[in-house]
Amino acid sequence: MLPSSSMNNMVNMNEPTQMCNDKQGSLPSCAPLAVPYVPFQLEDSVKYNQKEGLENGTLFPGLNLPFHCATTPNPLPNTALAELMALEFAIGDLGLYLDTHPNDAEVLELYTKYVALEKEGRKRYVATYGPITQTDVAGAKEYTWLREPWPWELSERAVK
Repeated sequence: MLPSSSMNNMVNMNEPTQMCNDKQGSLPSCAPLAVPYVPFQLEDSVKYNQKEGLENGTLFPGLNLPFHCATTPNPLPNTALAELMALEFAIGDLGLYLDTHPNDAEVLELYTKYVALEKEGRKRYVATYGPITQTDVAGAKEYTWLREPWPWELSERAVK
């Protein structure tokens, strides 16, 4: 049992919470110091596009915390591989969001759109530059994965 003085300092979880804007969350008005807190991400949050998301490490500006990044993000090169990486990042980030917000129809629609764009982009990339992953050589007459240049080597070269 905690001493009565400690009990007086504890947060009353029945106390109403204050709702905040997109870069904040809800927190009891008398939350104690040094207690970790993770705010709930709001639905219909503002979103970066997929390239900005990859550059910032999140699709959601509300989760882009300034103390985690001391410098401005490095812009991605304008290559087919960078575009594909940005789409794959966005799909993963939106999937994590949908794990906690499964009823957000707008984000589900965006997720579905990005998955279709990634499939088509990967197909075009592999046809133009060669395989990106081992599974891209599946179905070929011979296993050529180790003989092909690596994807990052091809992005800097001209098309075959």
